[in-house]
Amino acid sequence: MSTALMIVAVVGCTPSREVPRVTTVPVGQWPNDVVFDPSSDQVFVANEGSATITVLRSDGQKVGTTPLATRARHLAVDPGLGHLYAPNEWSAFVVAFDTRDLKERFRVAVGRGPHGIAVDPSSHRVFVGNEGEGSLTAFDGRTGQVLFTVPVGPGPGGVAADPVTGRIFVVSVKTDRVIVVDGEKGRRLGEIPVGHGPTHLGVNAETGLVYVLNTKANSVTVFDGRTMGLLATLPVGNYPIGIALDEKAGRVYIINNRANTLSIVNESSLEVLGTSRIPQNVSNITLNSSEGLLYLALKSDNQIALIRVRDLRWKTMQ
Repeated sequence: MSTALMIVAVVGCTPSREVPRVTTVPVGQWPNDVVFDPSSDQVFVANEGSATITVLRSDGQKVGTTPLATRARHLAVDPGLGHLYAPNEWSAFVVAFDTRDLKERFRVAVGRGPHGIAVDPSSHRVFVGNEGEGSLTAFDGRTGQVLFTVPVGPGPGGVAADPVTGRIFVVSVKTDRVIVVDGEKGRRLGEIPVGHGPTHLGVNAETGLVYVLNTKANSVTVFDGRTMGLLATLPVGNYPIGIALDEKAGRVYIINNRANTLSIVNESSLEVLGTSRIPQNVSNITLNSSEGLLYLALKSDNQIALIRVRDLRWKTMQ
């Protein structure tokens, strides 16, 4: 497969006029989430419409397809265990697969409407937000043993874990807040007010900074997950819905779904460096940092796009 190329020129906040060339790979119907596993060098795609998971090698070569009982809109991977976790939303359980042979290892009964999911790679605990019950369930990612379930408010969305502190961050979509939970004891530690319509979020384990995508406010709230202090609110494009973090480089990539753009944030200065045009209706993004590859889920086209970070070019905002 040819190497994906993307050439972007960014001046201030004005996006480039042309959609960049990308290398695309067909997957299942309505790909909603995409995650990269460095231990197996594979990419996993949650196909909402076909209730399947497509498995790709890091260069985009297709490995296979795994069926699910019901749809999964989000996935999480534990590279240390070699486990992939998929919440089956209409079946109220999470299924664990082995990333090497793609065989099912176990199922874990959780709450109604399991949706957002995250792994703490230090403790090997898995956390899933139960959208139908307003709760967060934690289980041991090695055995599937349920550890606790704690209320987190109506409409839990995205979930993220800080492996340094063991804290778990859960978006409460309907209250415009992020709930902070002790991942070991299951206690609520507090809540952070964010922008309107938050959905997804990401944590930089190097710095402890948390980025929350406020889809209805077209902004990103940044706070310190270790001190619980708000740091900034950054304007981005229309309907930010996907996020990928390059922790070593201090770069954050944000998908603006309705603007068909990619915003790039500099973590050290907490500013938006620029914006690039991307294909239409991208639902999520993930990063292979060792190869400098971005993978975008093209929901309307039933494809994954591969883009090399080194081919991105932008100018710092003036």
